[in-house]
This record gives sequence, structure tokens and C-alpha cells, in this order.
Amino acid sequence: MHLTGGQYKGRKIITPKGVRPTLSNVRESVFNVLYSYMGDFSGKKFLDLFLGSGIMTLEALSRGFETLSFEIDSSVINIAKQNLKALSADTKIVKSDSLKYNFKKDSKFDVIYADPPWDYSYSKIFEICQNLLLPDGVAIIECDKKKKPDVIRELGNFSSSELFKEKNYGRCCLLFIRLC
Repeated sequence: MHLTGGQYKGRKIITPKGVRPTLSNVRESVFNVLYSYMGDFSGKKFLDLFLGSGIMTLEALSRGFETLSFEIDSSVINIAKQNLKALSADTKIVKSDSLKYNFKKDSKFDVIYADPPWDYSYSKIFEICQNLLLPDGVAIIECDKKKKPDVIRELGNFSSSELFKEKNYGRCCLLFIRLC
């Protein structure tokens, strides 16, 4: 798998076994939408709630974001650290369940990215987004297209959030959400 943009564009990364990496065309789409929405990424903060393959965190780093990522599997974290070392890059990866983590009250992010296992309940993710997303920020939820109606229904329970864009790629659906 290769990074698609930024200073590390074209660099190959190792992906852990048993994870579902976000495809290159999906990654390109995410960062194109973000760029059209917020412009330059320098100094902006990107929170990856489920590190998984690490590809989204690495793409965000490559494009200029400051990143924070969460993962509970030590072997996945070790591979992410190998990738960071190969790129001579650094970020903070917290070994914890992001949905149970006690964030500091002043923790705020420009982008929150969530690609949980596809059999997940999204209510807690939306709650975190409401608490941690900056007013002009964007939350991006990746889900299975079959699960999309359920995810949108759960989003409806949060009146201060709105779905402003969605994109479909095969089985994958991207939901772009902002606070209102």
C-alpha cells in the first residue's frame, strides 16, 4: 500500500494482517473534500479514533496535519511505529479504546476520522465528535453501505450535528458531518 499525497506521497507502508485498510481512491476523496472545505492543513489537528492499518493517520501526517490516534492492539501499534520510523515521522498513538478514553477538557480537533469495525454502534462516536470537534471542524465516518441507514438514524439523535456530504465507493460509505 502506498501513500497518495503530501510530503510522503508514493512511499510504501506495511499494513497489519486482519485489518481493512482504506482504499487509495477513498483516501484521496477524503482529503480532497477536506481541502475544499478547510484549505491548508498546516497546524490543523486530526484525530483517528481507530488506527487500524494506520493509513489515514499517515496520509494526514503526510499532508501537514498534527495527528493523534488510538488503537488497542499492540501488534498493530508496532507496525504503525515501524511505518513512522521508515518515514522519519512522528505522532502520538495511544494504546486505549478511544471511546472510553478520558480526553482533556480543552482537547479539540479540526478533523475526527472514525472507521470502526463495521458491526459497530456509532452513538458513542457521535458523542465524542460533539465534544471534541472544533466549530468549523469535520467528522468523517466510514461505514459499510448496508449500515448507512442505521448510522444516519443514530446521527439524528444528535441535533447539533448535520450530514453535509456523503460518498459511496463499492461497499464503503463516507459520511461527512459538521456541527450546526
